Amino acid sequence: MNTKSIYSCEPSLCELDDFTDLLKEVWNTGILTNNGPLIQKLEDEICKSLNINKYIAVTSCTIALQLAIEALEIKGTILLPAFSWIASASAVKWQKNKIKYCDIDPKTLNICIKSIEENIDTSVEAIIPVHVFGNPCDVKSLDVIAKKNNLKIIYDAAHAFGTTLNDRSILSYGDISCVSTHATKIFNTAEGGGLVSDSASLNKKIESLRFFGFDTDKNVIHNGTNAKMTELHAALGLANLIKFEKTIKHRKLINDIYRNELYRCRNITFQEINEGSNCSYFPIILDNESNCLKIIELLSNHNIYPVRYFKPSLNKIKLMSSYEKCPVSESISSRILCLPTHDNVKINDAKFISDLISKHI
Repeated sequence: MNTKSIYSCEPSLCELDDFTDLLKEVWNTGILTNNGPLIQKLEDEICKSLNINKYIAVTSCTIALQLAIEALEIKGTILLPAFSWIASASAVKWQKNKIKYCDIDPKTLNICIKSIEENIDTSVEAIIPVHVFGNPCDVKSLDVIAKKNNLKIIYDAAHAFGTTLNDRSILSYGDISCVSTHATKIFNTAEGGGLVSDSASLNKKIESLRFFGFDTDKNVIHNGTNAKMTELHAALGLANLIKFEKTIKHRKLINDIYRNELYRCRNITFQEINEGSNCSYFPIILDNESNCLKIIELLSNHNIYPVRYFKPSLNKIKLMSSYEKCPVSESISSRILCLPTHDNVKINDAKFISDLISKHI
């Protein structure tokens, strides 16, 4: 019997001394927000860490998606994968755009290219693909579709901080990428997010939008909002960035243990991982929902709490859009389970969890 509680998602936490040293800097400057020195330093350090040109820190990935839609002046329909967190859809709804859902690839769990092609009509202006669980999308095919149909691409990279493709940060693809630095993500600022674009004009516009629509002279030039990250959140981010590479290595190790221990289970399949994934999550896909619920009960009895990401399939949420059939997403969302992979999961924990599942499935 496992005596400690193991949750699927727990924050990666820096050394407390590293955080308090940075907090002292905040107290010394007396600056708490409004693009202070630690925000600027965090943005610069993230650029160095991920080898990108520009990073704009904001309060969440949800607001990042909204700012991206606003910056690109998208007014028409946006294509979304049905298999994602609710924020992907709510950001679009807040911007008053119509949503059309696309189904997903049953292996990678990312948006299905064929489904996109089937859903494009004259009302569609953009696609928001999701790098599900940090697994990079088929960006090459998406780029071809976007250029052919004159569509914008905003990548929902909420899970993909540290993911690469072709030796480039996955955040450098598309018109804009939006990342989450929420407490449960592989890199966190407690609450937060960011936007990445290679367009200097877009970056300038996004920086204005996050600060009420002001330009550098405080003239209102856009219909902006308050999306500024605070110095306190930036301090935590800078301290957490020190151990980021260690965090990725740990998650890859735990992922490998689960995969090696569970691959013989005939009732379990794994997400097909593309090269460069940050391995921030480890989902298992059961053959039916009954077995999924069985595993949840089994692990819960041992104080282990996996989560059902993502349930329900977004196309089944009536508040967001009228129902559109997405059979793959609907099926997988009913029988998928994410196992714990965070810094507090030890090698023996992963083996214990794997052993429990193997003996009962």
